Amino acid sequence: MPLQVKLPLLMSAIVAGVLTVALIATYTTLRTTAVDRATDRARRATRQIATVAAAGMVTQHTRYLAVANDSAVRRALRGDNVDARTALARLSLPTDSGMPVELWSADGRRVSYVGDDIRSTASIPAGPPELPQSIARTFDAVTGKRADSLRIGPLYGDGERIHFWLVMPVRDRDRLLGYIAHQRRIAQSASTVQTLRELAGDSVSLYYRNTDGSFWATAGGVPMSSFVDVDTSKETAFTPEGDRVLVHEERIGSSPLVIGMSIPERAVLVRASRPLRTIVMLSAVLLLIGVIASWSIGRRLARPLIDMTRAAELLATGDYAVRVPVKGDAEVRRLAQSFNHMAAEIGSARRALEKQTREAEAANNAKSEFLTTMSHELRTPLNAIGGYVDLLDMELRGPLTPPQKRDLERIKTSQQHLLGLISGVLDLARVEAGKVAYDLVNVMVDPLLAGIDALIEPQVAAKSVSLTYIPCAPDLAVVADREKLRQILLNVLSNAIRHTPPGGRVTMTAEPLGGRVQILVEDTGPGIPADKRDEIFEPFVQLDRSLAQPGEGLGLGLAISRDLARGMSGDLVVDPHGGPGARFILTLTRGTVDAQAAMTMTGEVPLVG
Repeated sequence: MPLQVKLPLLMSAIVAGVLTVALIATYTTLRTTAVDRATDRARRATRQIATVAAAGMVTQHTRYLAVANDSAVRRALRGDNVDARTALARLSLPTDSGMPVELWSADGRRVSYVGDDIRSTASIPAGPPELPQSIARTFDAVTGKRADSLRIGPLYGDGERIHFWLVMPVRDRDRLLGYIAHQRRIAQSASTVQTLRELAGDSVSLYYRNTDGSFWATAGGVPMSSFVDVDTSKETAFTPEGDRVLVHEERIGSSPLVIGMSIPERAVLVRASRPLRTIVMLSAVLLLIGVIASWSIGRRLARPLIDMTRAAELLATGDYAVRVPVKGDAEVRRLAQSFNHMAAEIGSARRALEKQTREAEAANNAKSEFLTTMSHELRTPLNAIGGYVDLLDMELRGPLTPPQKRDLERIKTSQQHLLGLISGVLDLARVEAGKVAYDLVNVMVDPLLAGIDALIEPQVAAKSVSLTYIPCAPDLAVVADREKLRQILLNVLSNAIRHTPPGGRVTMTAEPLGGRVQILVEDTGPGIPADKRDEIFEPFVQLDRSLAQPGEGLGLGLAISRDLARGMSGDLVVDPHGGPGARFILTLTRGTVDAQAAMTMTGEVPLVG
């Protein structure tokens, strides 16, 4: 990439990186500051409300103590027939209209009450449905103790309202006469809401809960779900829905109630992100202007190279008429001229190559057609010669002398040899024309190789060589066309036997190699020179005519065998093992098949003797 293009990119990247780091730092600072400020406001507001509530308890204590010291209340608790309702009524508030104020004796009898009667029985130990056991435990907290202060009971639900009890013991010196129980409910006035918003903001929520976490309620007196994963050190928690909130809690004096304040962290972060949006917009505008200017300069400088790259891509796809405009600086113009000259040369060479290819294909097709036609034409008279030889050999035309029979045998041998040559030519023509069909199946290697012995035995005996098959694994199989695989093996073995001198040895075996199988045929003949290992697979090529008997083949066996192997996704090569003789390796894809089933189906049996 030239400097004129790289420099704008580098500058744009640096500016973008600096702005990104600055924005991240700014957002982190704004976020931390907003969270700290919101937490501090909630902390101060919660403490103030808890202090006011505790102070209110002191004020309430004075009122309740006055009623507890009223003579009518004490006489009623001692068993005198005195009506204490007038004294109890002094504790009723207009905001708690109907809330019961009850007078209980120390032994658990309700002596008197004002307001709604919420009990179906006056027995505290039995715990009527309207009186949870937690309220009874509140009464137990002042029973038998030298407590003379106003107590607050835990929160509990009663229908759609949240209640708690205020309990004031009534004592005569050290003796507990009973206690006054006043049911109250959680409510939030409009002035409290306004004060709360002024202290902590609009998104803040106030709630109450028992110290043991058994009951939670909003400041408006509605039951609420408890927070989870409360971290008092970090003053954070999560709602049941998974939203993170900032919380701060304060206990109301020595009561079992805790007042808390929560602020959704998302609301805090939204407020913190408002100034960041302005900064981001300004930064984006500046960055966009810089990037547009840099890329405009870079693109103008890089336009000739872009045109040349596109032209090269078109040239690679075969469009040899493509050219690039010769313009720009001197170096760019020279490069464009060189490219256009190269494209013209490639186009000319391509057209010449296509012409030669068409001529070669036409010549090859003509050769194949000629070979096919001539092979068919030659087979007819050769078959006729074979028929007349058979008639003469049967002495249908009269008796034959021994010399005549020997001549007929020579004629028949030559006729069969010519037919074999013609069949090889036909096979080669079919392979080159792509007219060979393959029936690929899983073929067991061991029974196939063992059965080859019977087919090649006449040639082995005639040449006085030994053929040794080293058995392979019985479950070894290949994916191949069985008949074409047998044809390849016969061609390779025939070639090895033909080039092995009398008394020599030909060895055949197979072995797995990963997902492939190698079938090896090795002889003790003169071997194949390194520079001839590819040439022997060409049609009509024989390595050394002096090593072959006169008239043995046209050099088509190995060429046809390699083409058939490649047609089955395999290959046939000569292994440069460095030892005496030649080693041919046939490689095929490994298959899987049941050995017994394969032998039963093909009739193949292992080699005996």
